[in-house]
Amino acid sequence: MAPDAKDLALAALLHDVGKLYSRARWGDRDSEVPDRTHTAYTALFVRKHQDLFQRARIDPEWLAQTASRHHEGWHNRPEYQPKKPEEWCVALADTYASQEREEGEGGQSPPQVPLAPPFKALRVQGQEGGAGGYSPVYALNGKTETGLRPGALYPEERPHLSKDAYGRLLERLEARLSEMARLPLMTRKALLANLALAFQETLSLVPADTQSEPDVSLYDHLRLSAAIAHALWLYHKGQAGIEDLRRDREKFLLAVGDLGGIQGHIYRIAGAETGVGGIAKRLRARSLEVSLAAEAMALGLLFRLGLTPLNRILGAGGKFYLLLPHTEEALKALQEAQEAWGRWALRRGGSLVPHLAWVAFQGADFRDFAGVLAKAHQALALAKLRPFPFLRHTEETLKDPLRPCAACGLLPAEEDEPGSLCPDCKREKAMGALLPRSERVGFFGERAPAPFFPFPHLKAALGDGEAEHIYRARVDFRPEETPSEVKPLLGHLPRVEHALRATGKTLEEYEAWAQEEGLLEEETSPERVLTFGELAALSRGAPYLGALMLDADRMGEAFATGFRREGRSLATPSRLASLSRTLEVFFSAEVLGLIQTPLLYANRLGWDALEAQEKAKRYPLIYSVYSGGDDLFLLGPWDALLDFALDLERLYRLFTRHEALSLSGGFLLTGPSLPLPSLTQALSEAEKAAKGAGRGRLFLFGQAVAWPTLRDLRPWVEDLRRDLREERLSRAQVYRWLALWRRFWQEEDEGERMRYKPLLAYALRRVRERDKATWRRYLGLLDHQSPLWQHLPVWVQWGLYLERRA
Repeated sequence: MAPDAKDLALAALLHDVGKLYSRARWGDRDSEVPDRTHTAYTALFVRKHQDLFQRARIDPEWLAQTASRHHEGWHNRPEYQPKKPEEWCVALADTYASQEREEGEGGQSPPQVPLAPPFKALRVQGQEGGAGGYSPVYALNGKTETGLRPGALYPEERPHLSKDAYGRLLERLEARLSEMARLPLMTRKALLANLALAFQETLSLVPADTQSEPDVSLYDHLRLSAAIAHALWLYHKGQAGIEDLRRDREKFLLAVGDLGGIQGHIYRIAGAETGVGGIAKRLRARSLEVSLAAEAMALGLLFRLGLTPLNRILGAGGKFYLLLPHTEEALKALQEAQEAWGRWALRRGGSLVPHLAWVAFQGADFRDFAGVLAKAHQALALAKLRPFPFLRHTEETLKDPLRPCAACGLLPAEEDEPGSLCPDCKREKAMGALLPRSERVGFFGERAPAPFFPFPHLKAALGDGEAEHIYRARVDFRPEETPSEVKPLLGHLPRVEHALRATGKTLEEYEAWAQEEGLLEEETSPERVLTFGELAALSRGAPYLGALMLDADRMGEAFATGFRREGRSLATPSRLASLSRTLEVFFSAEVLGLIQTPLLYANRLGWDALEAQEKAKRYPLIYSVYSGGDDLFLLGPWDALLDFALDLERLYRLFTRHEALSLSGGFLLTGPSLPLPSLTQALSEAEKAAKGAGRGRLFLFGQAVAWPTLRDLRPWVEDLRRDLREERLSRAQVYRWLALWRRFWQEEDEGERMRYKPLLAYALRRVRERDKATWRRYLGLLDHQSPLWQHLPVWVQWGLYLERRA
């Protein structure tokens, strides 16, 4: 009887786990294995945990042999060469997934070779990343941590990697296996998911190979190998001979899914009055729906074909890439999904449009996977030209005229009454009320707890219940009976408890304050989500809401040509998957980490104790509308959000260590009632202005400013605040500066621009009369080449808004 395809995926997922044992026991005498190869240790791993595999109805001896016999070229060790078709399937998957290994020369002892970040070999704008590597065992704010955690994926000049570090990782992995063994039930799908979680925790910070360029983690290599083996075995329907397996042809499909109209869909909210607790909860629920729609489309296809989430090889930000077998069943499933999701979109007004495309490719194409991606993107561009290919007649889209929903204005309301909502917006109310207390998302085939998103083939709900698959919103790698993944999709909603911590008020004092300010919309409790009006009122200085939109620069270039050298592509699927996953870690886990637990980053960002305490109180007031892929959109008290932007940009620099990889974006101050479509349009224009000025900039107060310059201007903001408060400067004086800048800075003639100097010098005489030391400090404004003058509107308005209260 042919092995189950999931068993092949499991064997491929395990095939190199012996490298962890080998490096942890490097140089030791070891009587548990016949030799010191990693393949021998892989077989040892399986046999040590044979009870676990037997509980999932997998023959441990078959698994040990299939996982360890994956080296065709080891002629001096024939016991590790593949002999059976399933062994060849794993060996081929290993080969396809490790195309990058022939490029380096090696030389170091394996336990001492650190994993290089995926940005190191990335050539963007003619530059490559800086030196450094990851430490799998590291100190984080005075505590020793092991494995992947928020705050871990930051390269170090001298990474700590040794035999002892591998020993700690091995202890952690063995502990996870022991936890799995104590679970009452273990299915094949749950076993695969739990092992993937354990490997993500322990193998994400160590290299798959130490004898070539070590820029692919062992976790990424094992995950991709499992995906390839699973698809390859399904292509052959488990009945292939060795020659059929080795004969290369178009056995694989790369399917790419994308959601169009995301911003328009998320921000199409007409009024706050229709939401429970105002617009804040509903906006986050709508953003979550978009993220879950892409996930449900991908999972539905994978489950339909008997695959697992391991075959989602790339994905973030509403887009996913699936590795599928090139079979009639897969092609039929893709076509049916295309129609099912298209009709789903039409029923909801067509504001969110799913696109699906696919290309076939052969095993040799894994060597230049960027070429496969380019073909898939071309197919996707063609699919977008006809978003609903199943439609034949216009009449199919026509419905009876009904009263539009009072919230979205797109779908028909359930009742013909003013203020009536459509079913989708009603669901947002209920979903938004549950979000603050939720840490999981469950995907259900049939029965799902209400409220749920009724996607085609799968339903998504907050919580797990009897879910088929679970997403964990927090970074937690503990095993469970239900297959699950770590996916921080739920974001952060600032609540009253965060406001209490920031203000030092009791609940009663806060409620009285909110009542006095006219901000109270409903009964106050610590769990209640703060309204946008409250967030604005919690700003220091002027009571405005801050809005921040950031995007990673040059990511299109990075994925398309970043791994190309001298006409040869080094863009293997492992490298691209590693780059994609690492970016997703930053924009999901790290962004949320800086919002929710700022103290975790205090040492890395060089905060003093007072600064750290202040940020720990203020940053949790930030509302994450969206953060994932390579961009984000945040709202919050404007002063806290602006400081957060500076810290986040610094973190990104430390995270990538690549001069050409920067962030660009826009920052705006707004009233809490500004319509979201108008706000997002203004932010998008600000982001374009920042990129148009040269990238690596933030557009704020009418100017695009490079991040280092903005950081240098920050102390002047504090000086200005202090001088205004202590009356060494008058507001009239500062507004005079602004008037002179606006009058002369835009002049085309350089001589005309210099005319501000005598007028400013005359104005500064009033400052000298008050305080000579202050006067001397501001004489630098007479230098027209100084950033102080060039960007005067930025730091001056920043300081003025901080000192102003409505």
